[in-house]
Amino acid sequence: MRVLVIEDNPADAALVRALLSQPPGTYETAFAQRVGDAEARLREGPFDVALLDMSLPDAEGVDALHRVREASPTLPIVILSGQDDEALATKAVAAGAQDYLLKGHVTELTLRRALGYAIERQEMHERLTASIDELEDQRASVIRLNQLKNDLITVLAHDFKGPLTTILGFAELIEEGALTGDDARDAAGTIRRNVFRLTTLANDTLALSRIEHGELEIAEDAVDLDALLREIVERTDEPERFTISSTADGAVIPGDRERLRQVFENLLRNALKYTPDDAPVSVAIRDGEGGFVRVDVTDRGIGIPAEELPGLFRRFARASNAKKARIPGTGLGLFVVKTLVEKHGGKLAVHSEVDRGSTFSVSLPRSGAVERAPHVAVVVGDATLGPFIAYELRSNGYRVREYKDLTELHDRFPAEPSDAIIIDRDRHPGEAATIRATLAGATPQLVAIGGAKNADGWDASLPKTFLAADLLAALTSAR
Repeated sequence: MRVLVIEDNPADAALVRALLSQPPGTYETAFAQRVGDAEARLREGPFDVALLDMSLPDAEGVDALHRVREASPTLPIVILSGQDDEALATKAVAAGAQDYLLKGHVTELTLRRALGYAIERQEMHERLTASIDELEDQRASVIRLNQLKNDLITVLAHDFKGPLTTILGFAELIEEGALTGDDARDAAGTIRRNVFRLTTLANDTLALSRIEHGELEIAEDAVDLDALLREIVERTDEPERFTISSTADGAVIPGDRERLRQVFENLLRNALKYTPDDAPVSVAIRDGEGGFVRVDVTDRGIGIPAEELPGLFRRFARASNAKKARIPGTGLGLFVVKTLVEKHGGKLAVHSEVDRGSTFSVSLPRSGAVERAPHVAVVVGDATLGPFIAYELRSNGYRVREYKDLTELHDRFPAEPSDAIIIDRDRHPGEAATIRATLAGATPQLVAIGGAKNADGWDASLPKTFLAADLLAALTSAR
């Protein structure tokens, strides 16, 4: 234990040195005769605790305490004073001191206990502060998610209702025989377009949900962007309005085919939606910088006001001129597009001029692995603790699966491998070596909650009561 003794009386300093001298090596003491000297020592390196006299040549009373605390805000401080003043002692503790000892009444036992308890109390104070901060963060997250839910319900109630009403109306007319020939075909085309619109909306909503819960999975296929884009164009309502050109030296990239389909379906359908009926849309595939393939989707539509471009990719964001023109949309698509592109290690950019059109540029890497968050299996079996762990891990970018017990984990592990496993050992007892032996040769990191401390074979352990910061630290240390 490193102890900084701030004391200008040589006799008192010598007494402290003697009280902390046995057994050798237990305490490492450093001395400072002034607060200024103590500040310099604290800049040189950390100490576990300070023993402070409140009557020093350059500081008196609580002022000395304040200066030491400013120099090292988390350092536990024990006052060693010659003033038997209860009011001063109370004031010192209120200002952050962990204890107040009176000179002439200190023994080896009381001094050592005071230093040890001071460190423990400071650690408890820091954990309590961290707990309060986490609760505030979680409260803010709940408020944000609740607002997101309300916004989503409002958007979906409006944007699902229109297409469904159209589909139902035309379906009834066809069923009743009120439409025949070309009229029936036009009605069927309208139904098909609205079904596509609902499908896009449903896919975007599902992707948004998975993004918010940290559950978005990205596969890694060999994706031919040229072939994918031509396939998407053929499935649009007006394929003749598109021109596709490619000057890229190969456009095959590693990525998730269906997620990339979702990206480009959004961009191409948006290009049609915001462009006058007689205007073309161009799709250009070219070599980007630094080993990237770049796809530019250019329309001749209404464009986007320059001041609104920075916020265009936020959830539910829509250009003001699109709203005025009553062009349908939720504001979800571009947020999902940007997220999916970034999950592939790519970039999304836009250049636009009002009344002249927009170009959305997607740059994707030709090589390199798709971004993959570590996968964590949680075997807890507690209705409160399990969701807490899953929420905190997902909020910090981990992928998470929960299992009710070790048997379910073992049965599903070959199909659902994990990088780390968190196990509540009180509810699911077992030795680390035994658990590893049942995982078909896999070697995930094992993190124990509860049970014996420092048990052999476990890569990290957590107490029964822990903070989110402790959880993340355990996973980091287990790597």
